[in-house]
Amino acid sequence: MKKIAVLIGLFFFVRITNAQVGNMVNDSINIADPMEKSALLKSSLPWFARFQVGDLPVVGFPGETEKEKKQRMQPWVDAKYGLFLHWGPQRAGGEYVISTDTLNAFNPESFDAEKWVLTAKRLGFKYIVITTKHHAGFCMYDSKYTSYDIIDATPFGRDPIKELSDACARHNMLFGIYYSVWDIHHPGYSKGLGTGNYATYQQYMLNQIEELLTNYGPMVCVWFDGEWVESWTRERAIEFRDKIRELQPNTILANRIGQRRRGDGDHHSPENFSPYVGDQDEPWESCAKFDGSWFYNGTNKSQSAEWALYNLCYASSRGGNFLMNLGPTPEGKFLESSIEKLGHVGAWLKANGESIYGTEKGPHYLLEWGTCTRKGTTLYYQVFDWPKNGELLIPGLKTKVKSATFLADKKGNPLEMRRDGDDVIVNLPSVPPYEIANVIKMKLAGIPVVDNSAKALKKEIAKKESMREIPEGSYFLPAGFAKIHGEKLHFYYGTGAGAQRENLKGWTEESDWAEWDLLVKENGTYNVEITYASLVDGGSFELTLAGQTYEHAVQNIGKKPRAKNSPLSVNYKTFVLGEMQLKPGRYQLTIKPKKINEEAINWHQGLMILRDLTLVPN
Repeated sequence: MKKIAVLIGLFFFVRITNAQVGNMVNDSINIADPMEKSALLKSSLPWFARFQVGDLPVVGFPGETEKEKKQRMQPWVDAKYGLFLHWGPQRAGGEYVISTDTLNAFNPESFDAEKWVLTAKRLGFKYIVITTKHHAGFCMYDSKYTSYDIIDATPFGRDPIKELSDACARHNMLFGIYYSVWDIHHPGYSKGLGTGNYATYQQYMLNQIEELLTNYGPMVCVWFDGEWVESWTRERAIEFRDKIRELQPNTILANRIGQRRRGDGDHHSPENFSPYVGDQDEPWESCAKFDGSWFYNGTNKSQSAEWALYNLCYASSRGGNFLMNLGPTPEGKFLESSIEKLGHVGAWLKANGESIYGTEKGPHYLLEWGTCTRKGTTLYYQVFDWPKNGELLIPGLKTKVKSATFLADKKGNPLEMRRDGDDVIVNLPSVPPYEIANVIKMKLAGIPVVDNSAKALKKEIAKKESMREIPEGSYFLPAGFAKIHGEKLHFYYGTGAGAQRENLKGWTEESDWAEWDLLVKENGTYNVEITYASLVDGGSFELTLAGQTYEHAVQNIGKKPRAKNSPLSVNYKTFVLGEMQLKPGRYQLTIKPKKINEEAINWHQGLMILRDLTLVPN
């Protein structure tokens, strides 16, 4: 009878809401932990339909209006640039296991919270987020609920999290914490379901989060990780979320309070990449490593100042924040080489910070030479790729331009401009007057209106961050640039460059469809290419452009061979649909489902997870 009850529950689960399913569960079913009730109903489904897939999201603040959410998040949104600190006794590749010898040797006597915060301010950071407990379970603060912490398990004898939070308060630096729900040290933790021991670990976490949110001052954010396993159920996430809201109702939660789905937490958290974003306006924050790894790995390997500045400018230009990671040494120091490089970013921000802090996203989807941010009717163009002919083409800007100057030019000398249709061309000196990115401050006669139709690329988009190379002359149509028609289909900001870049997903309704605008100026012949992921045979669709139609059956690509069973990981593959000829004109490329297979709907996979379309010249 127990097996029959479970099968009945599974049958109805795929067809009715989770709330209704919950009411139908037979009380006689032996549930080892009531916090696993929703997950139990999915235990016979394919692995990718388990976890929190299909559940309602764990929203950051239930019942909050959009206006209230905006007010709560505004200090964080305006800050733009955060310093992420992965710090602890972990050494080269040892994020998950810490030996006794390593603990006995961990004595960061060079740690100086005051110096850390002042250095962060000099480099232009506006908030700091530090690891309090990572996947290895070691606590970097004084917790009364474990002896596996920096006070009891190392010779250091000080609480660096308390010292850092106090220093941030003294110097007007926003302070936040990272906390991992994945803890391989605690005996009650399990990645799987049904052990019956997780309740002790859940209470342990609740106790610790109360310590942190009670004893360490106001938090700008609580940043979770390790949530991509079956044991992190929606019930557990809600209990955790409610505890945080009880203690600090003004803090901000990354979407990892759930499992990085749309609607989880307060903001999206793509990792090691920044998404291509169009009209979407949901809050997001990209986190990425500046040094060679998240934790210090014993080398001086790091990114460049230009890399850091571009990622900051790009995130700001598309309505996001940039949380950049440094891994302090076990002695409690920042790498001098990293600080020297980032000093150039700090100097740039001292002169050009007006174009970053407190800005909104710019009106352009894609600028091949740089980025753009906005404050009201003023646009700021950060020019990274200086035009060789001295003419900077700003595409599709229809609004009248009143003036343009270099932001760093204290005299405000005007730059000469002219119009070419909807484009604005700014005359620039042959040599950039300032280092790294030069910022043009442009005042408009009204709210900016931009034609964001895709145009043939004037240069190649290099392969990076798990995106393929896009050749010069191509039309690049990423998911973020689509116009979405329908209720279920939506844009998703992605999880990690090696896991899931931005995409269109939730394609479970055959009436939902997507559309991209193109502006073609020359005759050409192109291969029509589409990149998507799918864990099922999703169905079929029609792609139509300029009166030419191509049909395609979505294939079950499967997961990456060595990838974990995780809702975060997908395996993108590019397919060539055929060849197409285009003449000059304006066009709309559309993708409409012909059929979405039943199992793709029942298992919440949809037609496909669509990353991008590209028209590549032959």
